[in-house]
Amino acid sequence: MERYESPIAIRAARWGPFVLLAVSVIIGWVLTDRLIDPGGMLVSLCPAALILLGRVFVAVRPPSGGSPAALAFVAGNLLLALTASLFNPFMCIYLFSGYPDVDRLVTGSFRVPATIATGLVIAVGQAGGIPGASATPWLFTLLALVNVGVAFLMLTLNREHERQVRIREETAERLAKANAANLALHEELMAQARQMGIEQERARLSREIHDTVAQGLIGVIRQLEALPSSLDDSARERVRRAEQVARDCLTEARRAVQALAPHQLDDGPLADALHEIVRGWGRMNHIVTELDADDAPAASPHDGVLVRVAQESLANTARHGNASRVWVRLDGTPAGPRIRITDDGIGFTPIFAAGHGLSGMRDRLTEIGGSLRVDSAPGKGCTVTAVVPS
Repeated sequence: MERYESPIAIRAARWGPFVLLAVSVIIGWVLTDRLIDPGGMLVSLCPAALILLGRVFVAVRPPSGGSPAALAFVAGNLLLALTASLFNPFMCIYLFSGYPDVDRLVTGSFRVPATIATGLVIAVGQAGGIPGASATPWLFTLLALVNVGVAFLMLTLNREHERQVRIREETAERLAKANAANLALHEELMAQARQMGIEQERARLSREIHDTVAQGLIGVIRQLEALPSSLDDSARERVRRAEQVARDCLTEARRAVQALAPHQLDDGPLADALHEIVRGWGRMNHIVTELDADDAPAASPHDGVLVRVAQESLANTARHGNASRVWVRLDGTPAGPRIRITDDGIGFTPIFAAGHGLSGMRDRLTEIGGSLRVDSAPGKGCTVTAVVPS
């Protein structure tokens, strides 16, 4: 996880140590001859100058956290600050910048010892350097415990803050992925709904043409064929022409019915159409599906009806079946092509299942001389078997 720092925090981390270093040197210089020996103060300026050079280098070329350069800088900075604190105890003011250094530049198992070392060095300065720590060891110990305790409290709070930030970022990422998945699913459902509407309209038009125009033309042809043969030649010729026109119109009507068949059959045989339907349905509903079409029969005029039966059965399984697995088998029988859809869902009592779309499938098959069988019972899944004439 990338660490986020506000612009104010970045400027404080860059320039704050310079301010603290200047304050430490100025206070020590002002109190020379009263609290600090002049010679010791001059000696403390050497490590202070080296600290300043190191700070300038880090400000120009910041090392990455956990790198050898970062660890070397933190260790060298503490050592130089300890040396300066032995002669100028007020260097402990500057050393408070060591906590942010450890937080930003030290990672892993080095962070704890670096934090303890920073607290101990600060305690040396707070106790008055070596003379003060030697004269009042109990004070040095107390200051060391307080500094280390505060440092670990700060580390704990910082880690908790980082953990909360990481949780929020992970939650936001999961929400973004879920929104993207929902959007994709919505688009897929909309596309399927549009396609289903188109197919339903095509099926409706096909049935209308078949049930009205085609059947009406067949009736006209039968009536013309039933006219007596005693008609004169002129009337018989007109009847023959009318019959031919009616047959031509019936042919065109049947072509229109064929053209309105399910679009899945446009690019291949029934087995390929079922493969496309089963694969897409299983992916959308997250249900394991298997298609067995090894014994698929030759194409028949009613392949579109089998496609509709498969679609309706799978739709019923998704809506009502609560199944985890579905098997679809396409084969042939002496009566004609057969499709069988089996699921391992909760099942139902077929006699009470008028709302499951079964009546629509049965009517469709009855119109073409086919048959439909539904085998199911509560808790035992469901098997839908449809046979159409070859």
